[in-house]
Amino acid sequence: MTDLNTPRPHRRIIVGDGVAAAALAETCTAQAGDTLIVVGYKASQLGRGLAYVAEPDENPWRYAYLLNSPADDIAPDFGQWVVDNWERIHSAMVGRSPDWLGAAQTYLDCDDKRGLNVPRAFFGEYMQQRSRRAITTLRARGVNVEIVDDEAVSLDQDDDGFRLLTASGQCIYADAVDIATGGPKTQRIEGDDGPFCAPELFGHEERIAEHAKRGADIWCIGTNATMLDALRLCQSVVPEDQLRFTACSPRGIMPDALIARLPRELTQPELAGPYQSAKAFLEDVQRNMQLAQTAGHQMREIRAGFRAFFIKHGLKRFVPDLHEARLVPSTLRHWLRGGTRDTLHDFHRLSLTNHTRVVRGAVSAIESTDDGVNLLLLKDETDALVPYKAGFVINCSGAGSAFEFDPLTRSLIERDWISICNRSGGIRVGEGCETSMPGVRYLSPATTIIGDEVMPMPLYDAHLLCTWATRANEHLAKA
Repeated sequence: MTDLNTPRPHRRIIVGDGVAAAALAETCTAQAGDTLIVVGYKASQLGRGLAYVAEPDENPWRYAYLLNSPADDIAPDFGQWVVDNWERIHSAMVGRSPDWLGAAQTYLDCDDKRGLNVPRAFFGEYMQQRSRRAITTLRARGVNVEIVDDEAVSLDQDDDGFRLLTASGQCIYADAVDIATGGPKTQRIEGDDGPFCAPELFGHEERIAEHAKRGADIWCIGTNATMLDALRLCQSVVPEDQLRFTACSPRGIMPDALIARLPRELTQPELAGPYQSAKAFLEDVQRNMQLAQTAGHQMREIRAGFRAFFIKHGLKRFVPDLHEARLVPSTLRHWLRGGTRDTLHDFHRLSLTNHTRVVRGAVSAIESTDDGVNLLLLKDETDALVPYKAGFVINCSGAGSAFEFDPLTRSLIERDWISICNRSGGIRVGEGCETSMPGVRYLSPATTIIGDEVMPMPLYDAHLLCTWATRANEHLAKA
């Protein structure tokens, strides 16, 4: 067993337990005699993180949350993993509510399991299996691998490198550290922690389920992927004819469903460039999207096509001015926004019987009452504040523009090891995800600039996150 408290050469720490940490471990350049230490809250389930957590068997919502994209868009070989594990997936989903297998039948009829929006817990299992294989491979080539289930709370320089302190009081020493924590927290709204509110969805499922089962009118602040998860949670504990579910946002627009079709096609953008401004670039992107739609492509083909295009070419080639490039992602994010086919179809179907609805307006106040919540929504078209009554409110509004980071990330910002992009609010790091402190790298879904490349699409996409983790290790190997 490696002594975690003894400084040794050629020791690397990876902080995190999600997709980015798993991808950094999988493509790690460590050699025989080196030591790799993975530190994360659930590092023994490396690859799952919070997004793909394994819920207890007794939770009705264990398999409720679905991937936004079809299986074969999530990772190159995940679609085949679904096919290979179908018998077990099918067995786990029989009799569950909502009826995922029923919604999948169209795809099953044409033997297109790769096109399904699979429960996220299964993707977590796939990532965990990949991580275990990677660790086995590292150990086979003589790398000492340690897995530490603990939360990293601080990182400091030491005479021989770096000293990482964990929540349990362990001091772990290394020559180099990769920080791959999760994304920023949900932005807080005053009053969202009241007795009839949840400040975020994940971690508050039991309370939300209790109120949904008592017949509360559930309101979600946000019309995004997290809101769709909240609907799935409610569907897993409440019969649909008893469901009362409202989603509200300033624009009141739902994402487009990402629908896989056979044969698989990808939009092939034809962008020339270089463009002198973000405006000119976005106009050409919009023209390409319109041409794709005219050709019969839907959001799944368009989004996946642009993602593949940007993975290959990047953004700098087309918008070389960094200031202009930083103006692109906020618009592109809305244009390429997509959501889970099953849940969006359910939302629409349930809206026809008034069990779901969308309300347009920005929440300006949340006031708890004895039996629920009073909401004030600002209507853009009239600048009027309109009151609404809710039984229970879930804050699904996303990170917003002023990201709230985990303590370790905040400490790096305070010491100027990493910086915040004043346009996106995300994290800016150097080439190869290097920070200003030699020996420390940083990668998370909050990263918006790597070197001189602006991320045109958010790194909440697991495939994009894995791509940049792999490139970071390739850059390190060349250094």
